[in-house]
Amino acid sequence: MKFTVDRQTWYRGKDTGESKLLRYDGTRCCIGFVGKQVGCTDDDLLDVAEVIKMDSNNRNFPVWMREPYTHKGGGRTLIGEAYHVNDDENLTDEQREARLKELFIEAGDEIEFIN
Repeated sequence: MKFTVDRQTWYRGKDTGESKLLRYDGTRCCIGFVGKQVGCTDDDLLDVAEVIKMDSNNRNFPVWMREPYTHKGGGRTLIGEAYHVNDDENLTDEQREARLKELFIEAGDEIEFIN
């Protein structure tokens, strides 16, 4: 599937403790955009840090985002790596977007960034 992230409301490159699928200020991590596009309501996503921690309605997320899926070579899961890349304070947005595109492709999906 192809997902779209709007840079204007994308929460990235900041404190991981503050990153959420959807924050109270209306910004989202990259996976929060996916949630909206697979049919989750903002109430489902609000103040939730990870897909696996959602109370319900996470069934529409791609399997790699809601169930364990090992990254090639071991280490973090693909979703864990996506969260890490989204929040990494040491990456430029260009590096962040390129790495997220790689991860999504590895999982069989696609991500694009607009605005």
